[in-house]
Amino acid sequence: MAERELAVLREQLKWSPGEYGVETVPHPLGPGNAVVLTIETENVTGIFTGFGDRGRPAEEVAGSAVQSLQAWLETDVPVDEHLADQLLILMVLAGGGSFRTTKPSLHTTTNAEVIRRFIPTAIRFEEENELVWTIIVGPGWQ
Repeated sequence: MAERELAVLREQLKWSPGEYGVETVPHPLGPGNAVVLTIETENVTGIFTGFGDRGRPAEEVAGSAVQSLQAWLETDVPVDEHLADQLLILMVLAGGGSFRTTKPSLHTTTNAEVIRRFIPTAIRFEEENELVWTIIVGPGWQ
């Protein structure tokens, strides 16, 4: 299975052989496997994953991780869709701020709504274009 996933990574990412490999966990806690892609840039490190499940083809597992990575790289924003939902509560507690991200996931918009129900704050989602969004958090924004 890992070799099939690596074949997808080799084909789609064109990374050199030293940039990927297989790591076996001696006593795994879950039933499946994972593809973890880590990209380090000057200002941020992005981590993108694909999780295996019974009956899910290895090519699909690797392909989903690659697709998330490529979407993030294409937008040139500092925050990917999974980090965006995690930053919301921290920004509310810090008093506000903003960040650019990819299109907010349902998880991010749901998280914003849950936060609003517990903490009186405004969280606004502004679309810059089809791929890039700005999320603004703060008590004074409507």
